[in-house]
Amino acid sequence: MTGTRSPRALAALVLVSLFLWPAPAAADPGASASPAGGAPGTAVQVRGAGWPAGVSVQISVCGRNAVNGSVDCDQPNAVAAPVGPDGIVTAGLTVSAPPVPCPCVIHITTPAGAERMTVDVPFSVLGHETADVVKQENPARIDVVDAELRGSGGVSELFGWRTRRTLVLTVRNNGPDPVTDAPLVVGWGADATADSPLTAPPTGTIDPGATAVYRVPVELPPASYGTFVVGGRFAGQTEFQLKFTTYPYLLFAVNLIALLAVLAGVRAALRRRRTRSRGAAGNALSPAAPKAAPRPLDQTALLTYLEGSARQEDGETLVIDRPSLVAYLNGPPLVDPRALDRFLSDGGPDASR
Repeated sequence: MTGTRSPRALAALVLVSLFLWPAPAAADPGASASPAGGAPGTAVQVRGAGWPAGVSVQISVCGRNAVNGSVDCDQPNAVAAPVGPDGIVTAGLTVSAPPVPCPCVIHITTPAGAERMTVDVPFSVLGHETADVVKQENPARIDVVDAELRGSGGVSELFGWRTRRTLVLTVRNNGPDPVTDAPLVVGWGADATADSPLTAPPTGTIDPGATAVYRVPVELPPASYGTFVVGGRFAGQTEFQLKFTTYPYLLFAVNLIALLAVLAGVRAALRRRRTRSRGAAGNALSPAAPKAAPRPLDQTALLTYLEGSARQEDGETLVIDRPSLVAYLNGPPLVDPRALDRFLSDGGPDASR
């Protein structure tokens, strides 16, 4: 007897293999730039793939191959670009001279608060000086002494107008050398990623042991509500992040009142419609009012009236033939008024005698 596998066993084996088969590892992010070089002012198209969906990456031109991080980059002219659901990012960048000599790269990195990912695309900045790559052995030692958000939007914010805060950042240079023009990258965002860039002021020079305070305006779009973060990096290495909430309660109240007013109007209209429908149905079902029955004829009163008022033109009294008139009135139930008038005008049966 040869051993065979039943179809049911084969199906189970296929399902187990599907669940146990190792999933392919996530691809590392990549990027490219077109053209691959240009003078300051050249428009470059940057395209990347394999980036975390939903975040915004920062793109800048850097010297020294960006070995010292954002310290080697032209931060004032950096751009931010959102990553699509498929992990693809596309952005336009205008070439500018980095603060240090080439070799240069286009530096792409995730924002503060997100998983740190960085890709450097070689790029030739025409006309910019070139020197050997030197990595700082004693990088700047900058510590954040304090970071807070000040201010509020007041009543206008409660009505859904723009939410405004001011980031006050205090840093200290704990290194042995002065730090000059260190890049300050700041952004805001929802949830936990500050991926919408903000305009930061120049940092100037911080002497060893000295502190510096920087103020960055933060402004959210109208009708923003929920929890937001403000964060960034100083000198390419020191990260900070703050959270705050905003809710336009008065805007919610106004919308609720308007909704209740609309519902009340609809309810009143439906009530009036039901009332009219019931009235129409009642009129259709109610029987018509019976017509008043004709008043019975009082023959005695009629004969008495005729005998007392019957006169000829010469004033002589006419004699009414009562039996004939009574027989006539007791005839068919429908009385012809015109026939009665003719009978009276002819003087009754005796008029022909």
